[in-house]
Amino acid sequence: MEFSPIGIIKSEFVETASPDDMKAEKSRIIVDEEYAEGLDKIEENKYLKIVFHLHRASGYDLIGPRRVGGVRGVFASRSPRRPNPIGVTLVKLLSREENELIVTGLDAVDETPLLDIKPYAADIDDPAHKFVD
Repeated sequence: MEFSPIGIIKSEFVETASPDDMKAEKSRIIVDEEYAEGLDKIEENKYLKIVFHLHRASGYDLIGPRRVGGVRGVFASRSPRRPNPIGVTLVKLLSREENELIVTGLDAVDETPLLDIKPYAADIDDPAHKFVD
């Protein structure tokens, strides 16, 4: 299985920081020119799901201490130290300038490889619309 980046994430954070601090700042998502046409009408979405490679993560622990919630399994956490270092974050789209998206809510460091962008759709993504408890 191989994935190729479709762009790069630009952030003021060159080192990992508190996810809350990172998400509060604006980030730029720069889509490679060969994929720029795929951004057609993306401005019609207020929120986007960003999929990225956690390129600085090394190794993983199946069970370990987490930032919040004590000790738990990696699949019950949002730890970057995962068997497959893939990050997924919901962002708010502020603007688009050609192949560049300005967003808030992203917790990725500068130069993070972008793997995919998907629009957030409440009727698909919001559990309140999918499941009856």
